[in-house]
Amino acid sequence: MSKKNNIAFSDGEQWLEDRGFNLRAVVDPSTFPEDLAAVWDRTGIPRTPSERLVLLGMGGPGLWEWMNVQGLSEPNPFDEISRRTVVEVSERFWGDRNPKILYPGEALIPLQQVGRFAGWSVPSPLGLDISPVYGPWFAFRAAFLTRSPLPLTDILPAASPCDTCQDMPCIQACPVGAVQREEALDRERCLKRRFADEGGCGIQCYSRLGCPIGIKWRYSQRQLHYHGKRSLQSLLAWKQASGC
Repeated sequence: MSKKNNIAFSDGEQWLEDRGFNLRAVVDPSTFPEDLAAVWDRTGIPRTPSERLVLLGMGGPGLWEWMNVQGLSEPNPFDEISRRTVVEVSERFWGDRNPKILYPGEALIPLQQVGRFAGWSVPSPLGLDISPVYGPWFAFRAAFLTRSPLPLTDILPAASPCDTCQDMPCIQACPVGAVQREEALDRERCLKRRFADEGGCGIQCYSRLGCPIGIKWRYSQRQLHYHGKRSLQSLLAWKQASGC
């Protein structure tokens, strides 16, 4: 990559940072390890060395705060601003007018596995991945393919903060014992409680709130309720559709 292109890449990175997309990774899908490659290939999306896969995410409340300053009012502002961001950063800074947006979208790509490959996160007892830096307060916001020759991110495997957590307050905080140290999250028990307690567990996970990792990045109560209500609405729609 030329010096000029390096400057453009850095400018794009700063532009994203200023908007709250403070998690970013550029990876080569053709180098995925065997297990991730097998899952990815089932999506039917080719893995070619001529394309880069770019991940954008948010750690903490920065993107939420930026969106509120902008006064965005779309029905799903996170998805809308993420799509627009992908298009603008690609065209304005990285010389690609036609990035292939995979997420948000209908492509069922293995986001969690790709995030682990990129060193963002590791599994946790909460049933969601956890970041050693941001704890449970991070989220994927976009994934797209580009033919721009962006520099690849230096990948360092993430260490699990749960392995050295002695007290495991997340376990104590769950009112129905769905979160366990050695076992996977008891999803049936968790969902039953969420459906029965829509104003409590339904819209906020007490175990997630009890996690001490990345506590300074915790979302505001308003943001927690926003995400919690959307999640519960999706679960209730799934329950109705499935007849559970």
